[in-house]
Amino acid sequence: MMTRVTVAALSLVLGTALLAHAQESGLESTIARFAASWNRGDAGTIASFVASAGVSLELDDGPAGPLGSRQAAAALRRMFEGHETVSVRPGTVRIVGGAPQRAYGQLDWRVRARGTTVTERRTVFIALVREPAGWRITHIRLLR
Repeated sequence: MMTRVTVAALSLVLGTALLAHAQESGLESTIARFAASWNRGDAGTIASFVASAGVSLELDDGPAGPLGSRQAAAALRRMFEGHETVSVRPGTVRIVGGAPQRAYGQLDWRVRARGTTVTERRTVFIALVREPAGWRITHIRLLR
């Protein structure tokens, strides 16, 4: 029978191993580069992260996709035109397994509508798949 201490130690080791794997696989750096692009409102660079099968978007104007990188860039550009970013911080990042490998990440986005002073907090949810060229985004969803 496993003691609580043994279970806690195993959980710590497993959690540390999963975090190390996420860092080694390049997922953390992909999310960091994506967050920097989101902070600048750089739709073109964000579109360069799109998976080969396209990306599904769930922005304020509803769901769309899967879209290719050009269509995704246009949709993101329209969205950024109406918003002013206050700050972006990477949040949770997890590899969830599968073949091909899948992961998700979240950004904490502080934003306000252009021309206003009211800041709101949004979560940007990102689903990713590992392709030969690295981690690519399959889904971007804005949550309130």
